[in-house]
Amino acid sequence: MRIRFVDLAGIRTRYYESGAGEPVIFIHGGGAAADTWARNVEATGAVAHAFAPDLLGHGFTDAPDLTGQAPQKAQVDHLFRFIDMLGLRGCTLVGSAYGALFGVLMYFQRPELVKRLVLVGSGSVFDTEERQADITKASVSNQMQALDDPTPAAIRRRNIGSNFNKGDTFEEIVLLQLTALSLPGRKEAYRWMTGGIRAAADRPEYQVAHRLEEIAVPTLVVSGRDDPRADWRRVAEGAARIPQAQLHILEQCGHKPFSERADQFNKLLADFLTNG
Repeated sequence: MRIRFVDLAGIRTRYYESGAGEPVIFIHGGGAAADTWARNVEATGAVAHAFAPDLLGHGFTDAPDLTGQAPQKAQVDHLFRFIDMLGLRGCTLVGSAYGALFGVLMYFQRPELVKRLVLVGSGSVFDTEERQADITKASVSNQMQALDDPTPAAIRRRNIGSNFNKGDTFEEIVLLQLTALSLPGRKEAYRWMTGGIRAAADRPEYQVAHRLEEIAVPTLVVSGRDDPRADWRRVAEGAARIPQAQLHILEQCGHKPFSERADQFNKLLADFLTNG
């Protein structure tokens, strides 16, 4: 596994990379970073060519002035620049939370680039706008405690905030997270991301819940039974509307199956990439 940087239209962008073969793009959620996939990228590299970029204003990717821009469009455009710069085609997009929303938006915009979708713990894909607004408030409260005063203790509290297993602080990335959250502009970028997504949520071009039947590629849907950010019942109802969907609800698991149940998640993903 390697960590690399690439310049995308003047924006320095960090990403993880591992393996070779068909490209798999991991897309993290709001307030997270590529490090959230630290337990998955190398494992996926055993069966595919895995990439995990930091979104705009997240992790170690630059935070340009994005005032007035809808995050849905800005982040999707940035991800397309990443894919095009590296010349990737036939991609599997693996998205968590808002990252899953971005993945579905990318599929609808440029379906020729997308071979498969993996949607993980995403209320933004499967829930109503009203429910999403309530979930975002809880998520923002959890995240802002770490952004207001970045310390290892604050980051550990944030990392377990949506977990089922409160003993797993994701310790191997705490110092990376501490460094990233201490960079200038991270708080402003997070407020832009969450506030902007909510402000633009009623725009038809950024809605996907009513279009799930139009997803015409194999889709793996994974969610935790105890996820406070994405109700498994809503997820199951939505997955049933996707023609080629596989659904897995993981027991005793919260919002981040890829870290809380990394071995199980990695096996599901590898099987899907090989046989899905």
